[in-house]
Amino acid sequence: MNAYKPVHRLAIVGTGTIGASWTTHYLARGFDVTATDPAPAAEKALRSYVDAAWESAATLGAEPGASPDRLRFTADMRQALADADFVQENAPERPELKVKLFADIDEATPPDSIIASSSSGITMSVIQAECRRPERTLIGHPFNPPHIIPLVEVVGGTKTAPETIREAMSFYAAIGKKPIHLKKELPGHVANRLQAALYREVVHMIEQGVLDVADSDDALSVKVDRVRHTG
Repeated sequence: MNAYKPVHRLAIVGTGTIGASWTTHYLARGFDVTATDPAPAAEKALRSYVDAAWESAATLGAEPGASPDRLRFTADMRQALADADFVQENAPERPELKVKLFADIDEATPPDSIIASSSSGITMSVIQAECRRPERTLIGHPFNPPHIIPLVEVVGGTKTAPETIREAMSFYAAIGKKPIHLKKELPGHVANRLQAALYREVVHMIEQGVLDVADSDDALSVKVDRVRHTG
């Protein structure tokens, strides 16, 4: 496998809520971003999102030269991917769609680029099944909105190369994210499962009469706030 090149140009595939937020983050970090989405009004919606979110993204850490003007949009996915150094895919969570889409992305993207999926519930082993170069594909699952919340779960599939994981972890860390490496694939990854477990426990305690809804909210809010200020 060839060494990965430095990341200067980002491609965003799918510009819904997650894709638009990723776009905002990458622009604020000083990258040239080309976005693509087949929806008729996708470009207008994306640019409106970036404009609305720009102040908050810039406040959290805009790089010199960062600008929404560095966003390019095209409905032609192959054109969007032609010179991409890093791809962030954000298509709907349908396995058959993701498998076909990733095969197409793999075919259109330079071979020394990394392809990441924001998928929250489909494993990379499934997604990469029809790729000719699956070793450069992985999950880079963010939390909504990615331009505000730094956590990213990074996990490869059975065919993902170790150097792809290392490069992606380094890249995400360099742009202000907090990447964590999941060493095994789990549907829903880790943080969502932890949140679900916490939610089930809170519901159980309320049902048992241990505390009411308002007190449970206070308990979680105070704890999270304390962790945020001491972590």
